[in-house]
Amino acid sequence: MKMEKEITVLVTCDYNQLHQELINEGFNIKEEYELNDDYMLDSRIDISKMNKLDILKNCILIRNIVGIKKVLLYKYKKYDENENIIEQGKIECPIEDINKAIKFMEAINYKHLFKIYDKCIVYANNKSELVVQLVNNEYIFIEMEDKCEHINKIYNSIEEMINDLNSYNLSFDRNNYFVKKAELILEKNLN
Repeated sequence: MKMEKEITVLVTCDYNQLHQELINEGFNIKEEYELNDDYMLDSRIDISKMNKLDILKNCILIRNIVGIKKVLLYKYKKYDENENIIEQGKIECPIEDINKAIKFMEAINYKHLFKIYDKCIVYANNKSELVVQLVNNEYIFIEMEDKCEHINKIYNSIEEMINDLNSYNLSFDRNNYFVKKAELILEKNLN
């Protein structure tokens, strides 16, 4: 399993304003891609008495990074008492066809729980890299990962990422650096 560190924050303005704020801070767009996740859950699991994070721990994702790769994906996350992510990782298995993967999962008693459509826009300047995520045409997030793809930088800790992000004048909620996109979408689907 590949272990990683990341933070995710909720943006508090529209994308046009955020884009301008990023440009003002010296960022440029480096890459854009679409990421679509189908969350599948074993239909024998009774979710009525489970919290949302425990439900998500039991999900298998069918991920399509459009035009790049398709995988079955399992995400491992460990949380502290405040539901901050203290450890996380993922393991992937390449697949060729999203629809066949969904049919396969349904054949082994998995059901489709929800879908996330994520337009990802990678921004970088000479010292930082982040991904703006436009999720389900409803939410905007900023995500930072420990290993940067477009600049030569590796963050050694979550605190280093938080301090770096906070050094910019960007419109985001500074009360939660571990926003869980899937939890928000799951909650909406359960209601």
